[in-house]
Amino acid sequence: MHAIVTMALKDLKLLMRDRLGAFFIFVFPVLMGIFFGVVIGGLGGNSRGTMQVAMVDQDNTEASAKFIERLGANKSIELIATDLQDAQQQVRKGNYAAMIVLPEGFGDRAGALLGEPPTLQLGIDPSRVAEGAMLQGFVMQTMGTLISDRFDIPAQLQSWVTTTSERIAAAENLDPRGRRVSLDLLEQIDKLLTPAESATDSPNTEASSRGFKFEFAKIESIDVTREIDPSSVRGQLKKIRSRWDVSFPQAMMWGVLGCVAGFTISIARERTMGTMVRLSVAPVSTFQVLAGKGLACFLAAIGVIVMMTCLGLTLGMRPLSFASLAVASSCIAFCFVGIMMTLAVLGRTEQSAAGIGWACNLVMAMFGGCMVPVMFMPRFMQDFSGLSPIRWAILALEGAIWRQFTWSEMLTPCLVLITVGIAGILLGTALLRRQAKVAY
Repeated sequence: MHAIVTMALKDLKLLMRDRLGAFFIFVFPVLMGIFFGVVIGGLGGNSRGTMQVAMVDQDNTEASAKFIERLGANKSIELIATDLQDAQQQVRKGNYAAMIVLPEGFGDRAGALLGEPPTLQLGIDPSRVAEGAMLQGFVMQTMGTLISDRFDIPAQLQSWVTTTSERIAAAENLDPRGRRVSLDLLEQIDKLLTPAESATDSPNTEASSRGFKFEFAKIESIDVTREIDPSSVRGQLKKIRSRWDVSFPQAMMWGVLGCVAGFTISIARERTMGTMVRLSVAPVSTFQVLAGKGLACFLAAIGVIVMMTCLGLTLGMRPLSFASLAVASSCIAFCFVGIMMTLAVLGRTEQSAAGIGWACNLVMAMFGGCMVPVMFMPRFMQDFSGLSPIRWAILALEGAIWRQFTWSEMLTPCLVLITVGIAGILLGTALLRRQAKVAY
């Protein structure tokens, strides 16, 4: 054990003498953490270009279909056809901004100039009131186009005028004065639609307009109680108490990747300089040599995470469970020791080891969430990111810092990290021993 610790301390001293390597391990992650923290400061705002709206058509008429078609032509709106129950559920979870319900009978009154206006129902996410007001304006604008359609088809409008006149004349509870005004106005509309050789006397405008009420549509509000799905992006964002809760797990992993790259290069350097040959004839076993280097990388990775945690605490990061954070850090350090052992034997020279190491690190970081948080990636990239150990490492850190993971929830990412670490150590050890036999 003494030999392992001695060689580990030797490797740590050599690492600290490499100023560029120390920069990428201790300084670079700090810069990345602060940079992403500043960028992520605007999390939670709505960055989508279109408003997603659930559309429930209970009328299923030509008029309702025309309304949906014209409203959907608005580039600011994306209509999703669904049923009433699903629409309410999606708006409650925050997946859609609002819901529109076209009840039965909507088509009979759509585009009507007089009488009771058509009724439609609108449910809006309470957290997106501004978008809801804009949606109401789009609805009214679309309803206005349905009125113009009636004028485009005179025969249809004349039929409506005749039917409406008969209803008004038969209505018993209608005020006589209002009945006369409405019938006069309908008579004038009918004359405008019917070609005539001579114009009749114009009605008294003041009398005709008195008591006349005109609405494109009557909008009834649907009470949508806001429920946020804990697994949704909005549900996850509600747990974040500080911008540093998101940026510092990413920054920690950049530091760990710096450790992996630094030790990968150091092993390749020792091979090219003959240090590995001298160690092979020294009174130490191959296991002790590899264990010493693995212990040095493990301690360096733990040191980076501890340093970044202390810095995060000064900025306002408040981990929910330091015990979970300690377990996650140990699993992460062990995992990337295994990755380092495998990468170190893939490069024959110091230059090739550096190229292979950073190339693999960048690919893992890109898909694992070091550059863009996984929750903001497209769905197919989120699924693919499961192949990157970085994804599980950041998930374990976030679970301890802000995701409120229980010990059973921490088990999955930790087991994945330990499995990758064991596989990497076994593979790297086997390759190194095979290369040693070939060389000597």
